[in-house]
Amino acid sequence: MNYYEFDEKQYKKRNNIWKYIAIAIIFALIGAMVTYYTLVVDGENAKIKENEKILESEEQKGDEVTENKETPQIGAKGDIYISSDNPVVEIAEKVGPTVVGITSRSEIVVRDFFFEERVEEQEAYGSGIIISEDGYIVTNYHVIEGAKELYAILPDGDTIEAELVGGDKRSEVAVLKIDPPDDLPVAILGDSDSVKQGELVVAIGNPLGHQLAGTVTAGIISAVDRSLTLDDGRTMKLLQTDAAISPGNSGGALVNANGEVIGMNTLKINTTYTGAEGLGFAIPSNDFAKTAAELIEKGMVERPGIGILGREITEEYAKELGYPQGIGVVRVMPNGPAHKAGIIPGDVIIGLDGKEVKTFDELSEIIKEHKVGDVVKIKIWRDGEELTIPIKLEQMQD
Repeated sequence: MNYYEFDEKQYKKRNNIWKYIAIAIIFALIGAMVTYYTLVVDGENAKIKENEKILESEEQKGDEVTENKETPQIGAKGDIYISSDNPVVEIAEKVGPTVVGITSRSEIVVRDFFFEERVEEQEAYGSGIIISEDGYIVTNYHVIEGAKELYAILPDGDTIEAELVGGDKRSEVAVLKIDPPDDLPVAILGDSDSVKQGELVVAIGNPLGHQLAGTVTAGIISAVDRSLTLDDGRTMKLLQTDAAISPGNSGGALVNANGEVIGMNTLKINTTYTGAEGLGFAIPSNDFAKTAAELIEKGMVERPGIGILGREITEEYAKELGYPQGIGVVRVMPNGPAHKAGIIPGDVIIGLDGKEVKTFDELSEIIKEHKVGDVVKIKIWRDGEELTIPIKLEQMQD
């Protein structure tokens, strides 16, 4: 399978596209893939005992408490009361106004026929969901990535400049803020954990740009808790639907029969490679609402990590190599938590926080129980010996 996020920038204004087609036939430009993580092996072995003293001292002092701004109410309260025999009509009328268009403007460097570089403006289009009467709008990260200017287009046609509050590439969620007009409609968010396979759903958004703003399509929930691994290595748990969604729908609403937003349309299977149709995916509302609240409160998503690149040592490999099962450390991020704790390439992580670790999932689940700044005990195997040392979790970086 080839899963992909919509490339909204393909649907920019095409003022200059045709004059580059002839050049494209002659000159093929090959891009390089940008990885999320670039880690350099650091050969230094930090002194474990010295780090124990430093980290234990920090643990005793405790972390400073930072004052965060108050998070507004996410999502409207109450019921919409969808009552007609054709709920799609009422959903379009009552929920449609809570979905806005998003315009992002950025600058790109292009080369002409003589390979001289110049800067051109690029305009891309997406969708967003109004989640607060204070003017907060949630959308997909890739809709706003790299934007210098952002605008929200309300259903009545008004265009309002938007400010980027925060974005999280890993979860594909971003939050914008506009100066809210009077009586700004706000979406009611449903409980995505209660969504059942086969439920009626309606997708609302701006496929292919603002000329088709407010397009409504209907379908069902094809699957819940669908785990997809994207080309860049990210794994996402999503709702699957056969409601038609297209580029420009990104950030738009997936609505249940009660008029509640239970998902945010995000990606689909690439039909170019598979020939498949009707396979779209949305971020569950419980997930994007939690991320949006954190972005509004902190401007970022807190993700504690230990700063290593590793490989799972399975039972089979463990027997073959004479190693224990666990996470074999391949690289250590310079000046990261693992480096500061004295972990080096070749170590095998076999435990964390008093719990056994054999897989990345087990390691991740334990780390998720903590917050940035927590000091936990990590158990490693090194050259036949087991060591237990403190490690202070830090914010993970892309």
